[in-house]
Amino acid sequence: MHIPWQANKKLQYAILVAAALRGGTDPDLLDEVAWWQADDFWQYALFAAVAYIRAAASRVGVPVGQACQDLAQRSGPPAP
Repeated sequence: MHIPWQANKKLQYAILVAAALRGGTDPDLLDEVAWWQADDFWQYALFAAVAYIRAAASRVGVPVGQACQDLAQRSGPPAP
């Protein structure tokens, strides 16, 4: 399967932005994603969320479904 370079760049950016936000930075989304189609940003943000949830579930040794349920039960803002 061949993925166009634009798709790879978008996915990479979405994953790195999630990590940057977790690290306390404020990335300039407008400058980077201005050339994306409007729906692309949300699609790649979802892909990044799925990747992080799967990685977190794997790291703690729980099924992805359980990790999602645990996330759904959390209240309040995410931990810094």
